[in-house]
Amino acid sequence: MNIQNIDLRLLRSLFVISRTGNYGKASHSLSITQSALSQQMKELSYYFSEPLFEKKGRQSYLTEFGKNLIARIEPLIDQIDETLLETLYQSKTLGGRLRVGATHTYLKKIALPASLMLLQSNPNLKIDLREMTAQRLLIELQAGELDMAIFPEIIGTIDLEQKVLLEEQFAIIAPNARIQELPKIVDIRFFKNKPMAMLNDQFLMRQQIDMQARQEKINLDVRIELSNLGDLLTVAKDTQLYVIGSPIICEGERGLSYRKISGDLLRRKAALCWRRDKFMTASMKAFDETAVLITKRIIG
Repeated sequence: MNIQNIDLRLLRSLFVISRTGNYGKASHSLSITQSALSQQMKELSYYFSEPLFEKKGRQSYLTEFGKNLIARIEPLIDQIDETLLETLYQSKTLGGRLRVGATHTYLKKIALPASLMLLQSNPNLKIDLREMTAQRLLIELQAGELDMAIFPEIIGTIDLEQKVLLEEQFAIIAPNARIQELPKIVDIRFFKNKPMAMLNDQFLMRQQIDMQARQEKINLDVRIELSNLGDLLTVAKDTQLYVIGSPIICEGERGLSYRKISGDLLRRKAALCWRRDKFMTASMKAFDETAVLITKRIIG
């Protein structure tokens, strides 16, 4: 068969199967029946000498050939979509759908303000903004479920582009009056035998704090573990428990202040990330520029 006759619709269906993991979810996402989707994949398979799928039990999985095909063609499909959107709107405004994820702090302080700024001047743009843990964001990016994400920089992720937006040192967060009572220089040893509220160990921040404590041979007296930074701020405002968190989360929080805690393990970098092999669309570039602008405002 002439490969130039491949229907672009078939390739898009292949991408959806890859992202959703099975025919059932893919057919629902595409609003077609499973039998229709199966027929599309049979038609697409006719164009290649190697199989796109292999059977394992009752399930069909992409072969290495199929995975490699998607990896090579997906950026080209993104370019086609970008060109069609530009032609459709015939203006300098952005269109289409941008999928952005972030951890709680970076969503609240960077991703959400950047998204709202973009939407003001781009009425044809739609943004899907999601809050997740850093580990989940990494998985979603690598699977192609997100276009971009903001989370603590991860060293050694060779398949991602990472642009550092800011670097921050962890801090004690407390009402202003209590911060004034603290020593000018604070390190992890300050918290020995002091009652604390902490994020649970699913958070990279908590893991870093625990590593610093182990390095200094300090046992932390954690009275309550939380799964949300908003709850951590409530504890900081309303109780005498000691709270460690990101200093930028205090921005705009009336009555709260912070004091940075020294320690090599108690710092992190916020990075804007996207897949290295992904075509950089105009909306992604605009989000990049806007996130940088918002971050500059935060750090002064």
